[in-house]
Order: sequence, then structure tokens, then C-alpha cells
Amino acid sequence: MRITTIRHGETNWNRERKPQGSCDIELNETGISQAKKLATRLAHEPCDIIYTSDLLRAKKTAEIINEYHGVEMVVSPQLRESSFGEFEGKSLNDPEVVTAFGKFLDERAPVYFAQVQNYLKEIVSCGKENIFIVGHFGTIRAIICGLLALPVEDRGLFAIGNTAIHTFKKRDDDSFAMILENDIEHL
Repeated sequence: MRITTIRHGETNWNRERKPQGSCDIELNETGISQAKKLATRLAHEPCDIIYTSDLLRAKKTAEIINEYHGVEMVVSPQLRESSFGEFEGKSLNDPEVVTAFGKFLDERAPVYFAQVQNYLKEIVSCGKENIFIVGHFGTIRAIICGLLALPVEDRGLFAIGNTAIHTFKKRDDDSFAMILENDIEHL
């Protein structure tokens, strides 16, 4: 089994350094261009099914990728980014916001990671060999920690750029190895 995680393309809020959380923000022109470059790059990669968040930015990225594959696309709120509450749309250029937001994430992460990782178990048991998962910054970090059996505290070890690819291959002992990390070569 091979699992490829993909973060959505850029939005205006990404560019402006504003946390989006569960706000349904669309891709901007750069994000659409990134998704098209990514789709071309993945065109010859095997893909049996695509799972995606139902938020516009991830869903549109998945749709662009799927133009080359034409496979079943499972759209799920289980892959949404965590809600960031009062921090959604605030500027991360403000040091006070950054500090408070960091504390909020530290408190929220264990519950959110558990939710994503429970859904990940369903994905892994779907019976498909080559799976693409299109999601968000936090979603991808939760999946990485889940697949590599890492604690939530290790989530900061992984960079996840817009349209970044992380690929995992299942070993004989049913554990996963990361074989590609934060790859944005297509950009």
C-alpha cells in the first residue's frame, strides 16, 4: 500500500498569514496554478482513490488532480482542518496572536489528531493500494504522526508547504515508512 498526502494550493489567507481553520476559503490564482502543476506531476503516479476534505481549497485541489486519474473521490468533513475559533482570520504577523494561537493549538491538537487518525484507519482499510489524501496543514501533520506512530508532540518536526507531497509505503510488518517528505519540486 502506498499513501500520498497532499496539502491544498495557496489561498489569499495563506498569503496573508491568516489561520483558516474550518473557514471555507477558496484557492487563489496562485493556488490553482500550483494545483495544476501538482496534477501534471502526479499524472503518471498510480492512484486508485482520492480522499479529500470537503472544504473548497482542498476539494478544488483534489478535483484538479483527479482530472488525470478519473478515480472515485471521497469528500469528507473528517479531513477538515481543525476549527481555530477566534483565531480564524487573525494575522500571524502579530506576535501576541502567534503566542495565544500556539497555546490554543497545543491544547486542541490531541483531540483533533485523534479524530483525524480514527478516520485514517478507515482509509487504510479501504482495500485500495494507491491512495491520495488531500487535506490541510494540520490534517497532514495528524496523518504523518498517525502513519509513523509518532506522538502529537512531534507534529512540529514536519514542514508542509502548499501542494506539498508526503508519500508513505506500507512495510511487511504493517508499519509505514515515509519515502517522500514535503516535496514541492513541481513548483
